[in-house]
Amino acid sequence: MKSFDLSRLNPTFILPVALAVLASLFLTLATRSIWIDEAMLLKDIIELRSPEAFFKPLPFYDQAEPVLASLFFKAIMLLFHYNIEPLRLSVLALSCVLIAPVFAVFRPYRWGALVFVLALIGHSFSMGLFLTELKHYFLEVSVSFLAITALWRAGEHDHLHWPIGMAAAVSLLGFSTLIVSGALLMYALVCFALRPRSERDASTVVAFFGAALVIAMAYGYMKYLTVFQLANYDDYYKTSALGSLGVLKEAILGAYGKALLITSGVASVVLLFTHKSGFVCRLNLFFLGIVLIVIVGRIAGFYPATYPRHVIWLAPFSMVIACLGVLEFTASPSRSLKVLGWLLLTLMTLQAGKACYNNLRGVNYEYVDNNALYEHIAQMPPTEFLVYPDAQPSLEYYTLLDQRLSKHQYVRVNNEMTRMRDPKMGKVEYLDSLAELLRQRPSKDFSVLVSHVNLDKDISGRGKALEAEISRLNCTYTSYFYVYNAQLIRVHCPLDAQL
Repeated sequence: MKSFDLSRLNPTFILPVALAVLASLFLTLATRSIWIDEAMLLKDIIELRSPEAFFKPLPFYDQAEPVLASLFFKAIMLLFHYNIEPLRLSVLALSCVLIAPVFAVFRPYRWGALVFVLALIGHSFSMGLFLTELKHYFLEVSVSFLAITALWRAGEHDHLHWPIGMAAAVSLLGFSTLIVSGALLMYALVCFALRPRSERDASTVVAFFGAALVIAMAYGYMKYLTVFQLANYDDYYKTSALGSLGVLKEAILGAYGKALLITSGVASVVLLFTHKSGFVCRLNLFFLGIVLIVIVGRIAGFYPATYPRHVIWLAPFSMVIACLGVLEFTASPSRSLKVLGWLLLTLMTLQAGKACYNNLRGVNYEYVDNNALYEHIAQMPPTEFLVYPDAQPSLEYYTLLDQRLSKHQYVRVNNEMTRMRDPKMGKVEYLDSLAELLRQRPSKDFSVLVSHVNLDKDISGRGKALEAEISRLNCTYTSYFYVYNAQLIRVHCPLDAQL
């Protein structure tokens, strides 16, 4: 079986090609449209005009963002104004800088870097989506890679200041990063407790309590920054224990995809039995501990992970574990482990090939094609539009980006100010906003600008609500421009339509 040992093959000429492919995929993601969540946050960033404003809850659309992330976005917007592609590339550049140190983990393996890049290619349109996202999720993903690096360096240098220092640092870079911070601190505490008394130095104790203080303050400040966001959607995040597990399962599946879930899951389980010491073992146990915290947190309600973006920060741990599993298994003298390693590598390769193929086909990975929508509107003659509430944030951003959009008149009803609201009244307020919007219709025939919903395949119920309100007035509509999850509709109402 020596001929099947991955370390015997030479990756020298393949790695640059793989990196070029990865760069191409990421650059494709950098051209995508601004979607509603990004538009809402960027409005807040634009309106932050004084130093103290960065340290308060954001004023619009119930958004929440770590202070350092807000400062970063403000800085790149000062450099690149409202141009989407340079903003996304800036986010990607910082992500690459933060992720780069993790390559040290793969240094002992001849094919380590290439297998890791292969995994990144395979999941470029899941993880990569967040590494070019104009929200703080890119930091949460990058921080997980930094945590892995800190664990590796702690073992290499037998020094607990790496995980302790990293725990304090990453607590300031996100919200979910507080789980990683707490886990790093607990890891350091366990390692310190297992050491002989003669090796327990005072500097480590001081560093530990200093990091614990920073994390505690970061947690308290996070609760302050997210007070409106969590309170206003409290009923949405809360579910039964069984329901919580279902929600978490869908979130993880959306963040991982089936291929990463299978490869990392198999690798993690097998490594539990084949590697009972060393870095691979420590990383695997560290990750399983974090997963347990997330599950308990979702059930208990203190970590209301609901969407893939809330758990995407787990994917780096799984990706590195899957890569290490492949590298360890293919180098194993055990025939069964070697076969397993090659099977997992084959699955990773197929996933990477699928990503490249989909990219060549031009498969759409956007949430909504607002670029095409607003370019079409910009080319139209002056028109009066009723603005569907969920379209208002993106309209506000694209109007800043393209002055041609200012020639139109827009009727808007969405109250964008952050304020404390009754979470049980969210649906009622939305229906009221639709009724108010159509009450302000300019004539019996008018246009509605619709974005962030597909009226033909709506599963959220929000698009159906718009159609129901149009029907309630005894009106009809036709779509005269359509792109992915956005369209312009022409509504016709009889003269005696209800008001």
